Amino acid sequence: MMGKTALLAVGGGGLSGAAVLAALSGSPLGMIAVYLAPLPLLAAGLALGTSGFGIAASSGLVVALLFGGFAAAGLYGGMHVIPSWLLVQQAMRPQAGAADGWRPIGDVLAVVTVLIAFVVAATCWSARSDAGIEESVRGLLTAVSGMVGQFDEATRTELVDQVAPLFPGFAAVMWLVLLIGNAVLAQALLTFRGLNRRPRPDWTALRLPRWFDWPLVAAAAVGLVGSGDLAYIARNVVVILLAAYFLVGLAVVHAFGRRSASPSLVLAAFYVLMTLFFVLAAALVAALGVAEQWIGVRRRISAGPPAAKD
Repeated sequence: MMGKTALLAVGGGGLSGAAVLAALSGSPLGMIAVYLAPLPLLAAGLALGTSGFGIAASSGLVVALLFGGFAAAGLYGGMHVIPSWLLVQQAMRPQAGAADGWRPIGDVLAVVTVLIAFVVAATCWSARSDAGIEESVRGLLTAVSGMVGQFDEATRTELVDQVAPLFPGFAAVMWLVLLIGNAVLAQALLTFRGLNRRPRPDWTALRLPRWFDWPLVAAAAVGLVGSGDLAYIARNVVVILLAAYFLVGLAVVHAFGRRSASPSLVLAAFYVLMTLFFVLAAALVAALGVAEQWIGVRRRISAGPPAAKD
């Protein structure tokens, strides 16, 4: 049994490393596969624990190193192995007094979000130059956009001006969403196969720990009153931290939808509107998440009589 378990972990890790190599090769299929690179690692960890994750991660790193070199292995380790390990390590930690006996999923999300925010802040600070971090980001984006021949000079300049101020933050949010999405998918697959260790969490009950509010307040204050590179980093950290509140806001929306007369219709309409007006909708949902943390919106919703479901 142990041999079969180790074999599955090795195979999963190998697939994970191969997905990153396929992306680095420029293959269109590889560009899709890289988004699922954390999935085998997370599945191994959530099913087998940290030991199973270690086997899968080692297998993936060996594949990346042998076929892509140290650069590919470093990229794979930094982007997928380390954050996936932290998520598994936090998610698989029992907690006495919790409803299901495991660490609340909101605590796991908070720790992973803070880690990603710290990595982004440290990376930006270590890479700063005399011109400033934002100007360095602007130069990088200008160089990349110059490779896309379909844009003229004026369009490229306008696009870079819009993206550069918050580019590290939004890139990190995509990284976080990718990681959380793969974790949710891995847990769903394991639950379906009866291989999960911890129960599937109820995401509509998602709530962040109280301490998580303080990094947001501190980063927002520095971003507002600070200047230069420090303010630039702080504003991008705020964007990253708000991603966790966005997920809390989504949980509130789903809790409200469940209590409506037509839950499916309400949620479908919500996601259509969010797709059409994403930036505004995402900001409002994140604000709803902040309100939930501070005043308890879900508690007020649940105080009313439940509506009949369709």
